[in-house]
Amino acid sequence: MDGGVAPFNWSLIGELPHNLQLVPDSGNSATISGTPDTAAQGVAFSIKVTDSANQSATQPFTVSILAEPDTLSFLPTSGLSFSPQLVGTASATQAETVSNNGASAVGINSTGLTGINAADFSQTNNCGSSLAAGANCGLIVTFRPNQIGVRSASIKIVDSTLGSPHSVSVSGVGLTSGANATLSTSILTFGNQVVGTTSPAQSLTLSNYGTTTLTIMSIAAGADFGETDTCSGSSLASGESCTINVTFKPSAAGSASGTLSITDDALSSPQIVLLSGTGVMSMCIPQGGACFGPGPDNHCCPAPLPHHSYCSNPTGWGTCVES
Repeated sequence: MDGGVAPFNWSLIGELPHNLQLVPDSGNSATISGTPDTAAQGVAFSIKVTDSANQSATQPFTVSILAEPDTLSFLPTSGLSFSPQLVGTASATQAETVSNNGASAVGINSTGLTGINAADFSQTNNCGSSLAAGANCGLIVTFRPNQIGVRSASIKIVDSTLGSPHSVSVSGVGLTSGANATLSTSILTFGNQVVGTTSPAQSLTLSNYGTTTLTIMSIAAGADFGETDTCSGSSLASGESCTINVTFKPSAAGSASGTLSITDDALSSPQIVLLSGTGVMSMCIPQGGACFGPGPDNHCCPAPLPHHSYCSNPTGWGTCVES
């Protein structure tokens, strides 16, 4: 600072980018120092200086912090996949290697697990707060499932490169002792279906999240419903799955319900899926639905007598209305 009466008091108005500080010296100047670790664009702040005679001056500044090129690489590139693991027990550790392929150090702000099953995994690392040029570090991960089934999460690495944050996927399957039969859903609902015609199939998955092989004896669907599958008369090894496709073919108009029953050697056998649908004499468009006047897509549902229904546009797209 030129002029004024020493000593001087320096103060910051606003905020500096992360990891930068205003540092006054013992003379009549101050510097901004530090190693920024987060990219920032157009950060505005002011510096105010006051002398011993209580005279002051304020100078505004704007600064941008450019991110480093993305020089980090990860091995394995596909993340970490753990073998099926008994619920409540810890797996052997797996390592993900993080390498800095650049010519300058990369700042590591944080590493942490994220995702719906993050609690099923734990990680430690030796990356520290900075990864030197040409150096590497390791993320050491353990899988300890809290529930059966597929478990997945990600390790999030926040750093000073353009690619930040980086993400490493981790996954595994939680198992229970013995054979297990787990269905992807317990309810299948079909919409309206013309009597005597077959609906498109709806699929569900049967999985064995047990430590021993699951033997499947039979799969049967109730009246008005049918099924095909890749499961019947077979067995599922630990961690394997098969698919069941269910269709609805109503024999009469009105509501229909039934069950899909799977018989196997799991303790929960038989597993039951509730099925429902509605048989209709013809597929019609409800009031307010879109219809096409001159074409085949103009079949509006009948209105209660003495009213009648029709497509509002006799020459193009309209809606079903009644009069």
